[in-house]
Amino acid sequence: MPMFLNFFLIPLIATLVFIAALYPYALKIGFTDKPCHRKQHKNPTPLIGGLAIYLSILVTLLSNNNPLANQSAFISAITLLVFVGLIDDYKGLGVKIRMVAQIAAGLIMAEYADIKINSLGNLLGFGGISLGIYATTFTVFAVVGGINAFNMIDGIDGLAGSLTLISISSLAMVAWMGNDSVLFSYCLVFVACILAFLSMNLRIFGRTSAKIFLGDTGSTLFGFTVCWLAIDASQGENELITPSTVLWIMALPLFDSVCIMLRRIRKGRSPFNPDREHLHHIFNIAGYSNNFTLILILISSIALSVIGLIASRYLGAQEPILFWSFIGIFASHYWLMTHSWKIMKISRYLRVTKVLDRRVENQRKSEDRRSGVERRYIPSGHDLEEFYRSSGGLMSDLLGQRLQKNGAIDRRSVRNIFKSRQKVSVNKRFVDDRRRIITGQSSVSHSKEK
Repeated sequence: MPMFLNFFLIPLIATLVFIAALYPYALKIGFTDKPCHRKQHKNPTPLIGGLAIYLSILVTLLSNNNPLANQSAFISAITLLVFVGLIDDYKGLGVKIRMVAQIAAGLIMAEYADIKINSLGNLLGFGGISLGIYATTFTVFAVVGGINAFNMIDGIDGLAGSLTLISISSLAMVAWMGNDSVLFSYCLVFVACILAFLSMNLRIFGRTSAKIFLGDTGSTLFGFTVCWLAIDASQGENELITPSTVLWIMALPLFDSVCIMLRRIRKGRSPFNPDREHLHHIFNIAGYSNNFTLILILISSIALSVIGLIASRYLGAQEPILFWSFIGIFASHYWLMTHSWKIMKISRYLRVTKVLDRRVENQRKSEDRRSGVERRYIPSGHDLEEFYRSSGGLMSDLLGQRLQKNGAIDRRSVRNIFKSRQKVSVNKRFVDDRRRIITGQSSVSHSKEK
């Protein structure tokens, strides 16, 4: 109970309080995300999600009487990232400055907290791969990559927060089953903060857009935290999961970021140049709503995480099998993304077919279920003849309006044509009148022919 109170209820309530407190000030000073051609929201939206979560983490960790392991190092690293992220959200910073801050945070984690990737495990099937003196360099590289993976995936409401929630929840389950109270406490704090944030970021409770955004501050914080917790769980003597399992827990953000960067490089563009070619953008272009896209991506992420954990912990799958299976799924994802136009074409065809099937079904429902007789009135030839005689003026007016717009004939000529054909059959009159109107003959020439 004390753990639930200290590491769940306090950050949950604190995040909601900070969001409510920061919201009006963000609107006042213009700390918002403005609409543009690459974005879907129509009104300026406060970028306070990451700051509110950061402040809640500080309140939770600093108010705890028993500091967690590496707490000061963790706070130092995320403070640096949040500071740079706030400036980037408000004024905008270059890629180099952000990259320097991310490298510095990775160095704090590797050298100050001594949380680094010393071994990659038996990925290739030829024995364990030990990094030795390259452990710090590889750790920093992995942290920078993980941060940018979660930063790039933040494209629709609730996506980055939900994917982070899935990854951290998976690590929380691993920590709980492995009796790692420190790792579980860190995970619990972030789960509470993310749930509070998503209550304001998802399109729920009748909202058509998010009330607040995460910002680069929050997405950077999320990416760094997932890397910290995942590396801590997969390294050292008390290893809870293998490095190959970590790939499955972070699968979709890694898939999307690596795939989009390769595509940009192949097109001769900067890998950090923003565009609308991410996975969630493809679904939007195909015609799917934000909520449907979000649900589909989250189901895929949950499935990949569950497969990786079950295969590793319960089925005893070897690390090479997990690693090469992951590479195979990534290759499939990359091929599908490079051929996304085919996917959109098939998707649109299925959507049109579904609409047509619905229309056919509606037409079937229009029949009387008891007699099977069409309930709609079908006039006979005599009825058409009577209506044609009685409504000649109305039909001439309607037809004259349309033809007058096109400059084909005036309305008076059309009315004279309808008046002069009372004794002609319906079919013959229709053919003759259509010919006269098209050729532009007047009522005078028509009477002369008669």
